[in-house]
Amino acid sequence: MSWGIVSSNLSCAILGSVTNASLRWGDQAPNNVDGARDRLLDAAESCFGRFGISKTTVEDVAKQARVSRATVYRYFAGRDAVVSGVILRETERYLERVRPRVESQPDLASAILEFVEVTLRAAVRDETVGLLFTSDDGLNSVGIIEGTSVALFEMVTEFLRPSFEKWSAEHLPGLPIEDASEWILRAILSLLTVKGPKRRSADGLDTYLRRFLLPAIIRRAS
Repeated sequence: MSWGIVSSNLSCAILGSVTNASLRWGDQAPNNVDGARDRLLDAAESCFGRFGISKTTVEDVAKQARVSRATVYRYFAGRDAVVSGVILRETERYLERVRPRVESQPDLASAILEFVEVTLRAAVRDETVGLLFTSDDGLNSVGIIEGTSVALFEMVTEFLRPSFEKWSAEHLPGLPIEDASEWILRAILSLLTVKGPKRRSADGLDTYLRRFLLPAIIRRAS
């Protein structure tokens, strides 16, 4: 299962029923449901930047998209579903942005380190990216529907799967890719959400990950 399918499956669960007759977009009506949904998610992202994620309402999204609140509810079950939709879409976009950097690495250990380190830097710089890699409590605080965090784990697993398959001889024998990917993502979550006793430089973080993260995955971490 691809991580795009994971997102699609969860999106179907949070979308309301839509018919062409129910659209209310004026002269600039989108051509299909996906276009309408993207228009609303674009509006939501704009509202996040203006009001903050936790303070954005369905009415804010509707005003930004220049539609009625009822139109928003035709595509999403509510505010939480809109937030989840933005998170899932941004996850897809983020993973596509970092894919070339990860897949261009010379070995599995380097690919894992690149993914972890670039994600940690991106999460600090970008609030939306930070939300992709936060704890369930953090997600719940801004209104994430049940199942979204599970979908994020599945999307990251499918993102990392090609690297594990490409360098299958380099990871521990019999290692489930799902478990290894979960461990990698849990390491990211911990580093982002739990303030430790040390503040490490980029080199220090690299050494730390090589010493404690990679040995659980790589046959012989260098």
